Amino acid sequence: MKGLIGLALVLLAPGAASAAGFDCAKASSEAEKQVCASPKLSALDSDLGKAFQAAVQAHPELADAIRLDQRHWLAGRDDVTWGFKASALDNSIQESLTGLYQRRIAVLKGVGNKPGGPLDAVQSALPGIPAGTTDVVKALASAGVLTLAKEVEVPDPKSLPFQADESLRKQIDMDDGRLTNRVLDGSPIGSLYALGGTANCYSEAPYRRDGNKAVGVDMPPIWGTDCMTRHEIARIGSDVVALRVDGGTAETTFAASRWQGNAFGPAVELLARFDVTLALKGAACAPKESPCDEFGKLAMQYATRYALRPQPGTIDRLDKGMDKAAYAAAVAVATAPDGIAPKGKDTGAAELPTFGSKITGYSMSGYASEATTFPIRFRNETLLGLIGHGHVGWRQNDDWLVSAWRLKGGKLEPVASAYIEANPGRILFSSSVPPTPRPSL
Repeated sequence: MKGLIGLALVLLAPGAASAAGFDCAKASSEAEKQVCASPKLSALDSDLGKAFQAAVQAHPELADAIRLDQRHWLAGRDDVTWGFKASALDNSIQESLTGLYQRRIAVLKGVGNKPGGPLDAVQSALPGIPAGTTDVVKALASAGVLTLAKEVEVPDPKSLPFQADESLRKQIDMDDGRLTNRVLDGSPIGSLYALGGTANCYSEAPYRRDGNKAVGVDMPPIWGTDCMTRHEIARIGSDVVALRVDGGTAETTFAASRWQGNAFGPAVELLARFDVTLALKGAACAPKESPCDEFGKLAMQYATRYALRPQPGTIDRLDKGMDKAAYAAAVAVATAPDGIAPKGKDTGAAELPTFGSKITGYSMSGYASEATTFPIRFRNETLLGLIGHGHVGWRQNDDWLVSAWRLKGGKLEPVASAYIEANPGRILFSSSVPPTPRPSL
């Protein structure tokens, strides 16, 4: 926690060093150590400090929001770094950090700038989006800012209201039983798409209606072989645009390409940053289906602290009165190759114990290698705590799983658990950023 605050304060201070923007002799987090070990990252950290200071000075009305968002970004940086480290993917850390820093610097430099074209209307409407909105696109549509194309399933290509020309047929498998047709009322522009694989990867082909025929057109520059993202065709004002929407809890990115009569135009991109709030979804204790409000409150305290600096060392200090020997023995069992939190392994980690309750709903409820052990005192007993993000296979969300375990007879048994949601709060600011290159086949 001290390192996080220290870095934030250095970023606020004038005359930041030309190397890293903090004292490397005091580096404590894995991310800070990686920065100090790399001249390139050290220079980027210094550039970040300058960009941060410039953004605060240029936008005094947003100064508090930018400072708050910087704390969220630093927490996200630490989270990503610890995730790589815990998964024994050390070789990927510096490359990932380089990308994070470069993107963050671009975001800070673009605060308040207009993206141009149809996204100007989106930017103007964002401050009116209610806090806690999880689907910003839907909220913008409800507010009348944009009109989304309707989506019509295509069980058989013969059911399409047009004949696809050869160029369109070359772009997509017309016999794919998963096809969906995007239809924007009053516009000849549409697209056919299918989603495939566990990552929901797009196969998409835009077209232009010409009477009863559909002619394939070139892909908009904002679309590629995209996975885990969202494509749309929409009308914003008088413009027909292709959209790509990405993001997580703390940010949403809009990329747009306007139809220019015979092709889609250049890409423009707008990024919106949001506050992040934590909320207890539910807590349970042994025995089966026992509600556990007292553990839920305790879990919220730990999750709130951990979310600011998600890595070992944040909440794993033994408090006065805790049984050090009992905790150490529990950690040894938990982190063994066949334990509930095996080191360096994403497979074999525990599921959040629910004791027959429905505290997770349909959310991701598996731990993975980034889960961290910590001592927790509950009902006058020193227990092993485990905190980490929710996982299903390779997928991960931003929520927090918190559980407590007792070592009994050489085995760990679950005592209590809580599911804590990370939700978007109010919008903090928006930024015009350089378009992100899209992957292609």
